[in-house]
Amino acid sequence: MGSPSTEAPLGPSTRPTWRSSVLAAVLGVLVFGLLIWQVVVRGPFIAWDWQFHYYVDAHHPMGWEKLFLDIVASITGERMFTIPMVGGTALYVAWKQGGRGSLWNIGTRRPVLAVLAGLATIASIGYGTKFGLGRTGPHHNMDVLHAGGQAFPSGHAANTFFTGFFILCLLFAHGGLNPSIRRLRRLIPVVAVIVMIAGALMSWLDYHWLSDIPGGWLLGFIACMVSLSVLRAPRRQRERTPPH
Repeated sequence: MGSPSTEAPLGPSTRPTWRSSVLAAVLGVLVFGLLIWQVVVRGPFIAWDWQFHYYVDAHHPMGWEKLFLDIVASITGERMFTIPMVGGTALYVAWKQGGRGSLWNIGTRRPVLAVLAGLATIASIGYGTKFGLGRTGPHHNMDVLHAGGQAFPSGHAANTFFTGFFILCLLFAHGGLNPSIRRLRRLIPVVAVIVMIAGALMSWLDYHWLSDIPGGWLLGFIACMVSLSVLRAPRRQRERTPPH
């Protein structure tokens, strides 16, 4: 006989629900609104932008070093890379949860719908804010609003945050493929380091102001909570996973 699992299953009262995800998303939107206000009024949130810009200007990578960092920044934040990562994971989870049933029945396509909801959140809020503020990037050597820029928030930072953390949710969170608090706790720091490195690169390479990065992370968090809400939403009887 195999040894029993050392990880106790989550009881019904301790399981996170879609309501907690919705509440987190709403709180995230409120904080995001506060950050937008700080950018508009030139508040303390953006106080370090110019100092950091001057520093990276004097220490800007060149040649092969810059090429390598550009590649890393692209792989971790460009949609052409991040969408296949999170979308492919969603398709895999949907296939595994569907068993021998159709991949496209109502129940098993929930992970795919969750990813689409998160991507739509990033696109709608992100581009709405970018075009609404029109903030120029540091490579223009000026910080002006309504000037046709798209600096705030960083879409790369949002994509990295959403992709990394929602892949963890699809695999190991409640409602995912193999729920496991232990694995989540082990992997969250790893993803957090990747997210921080990817965000730092966007400022270090002078593509974004320093304040654009946490704005992008927060947008990614909002998208992740929206996707979790879809993933955890109550299922009707016809949406139950078919038996294996």
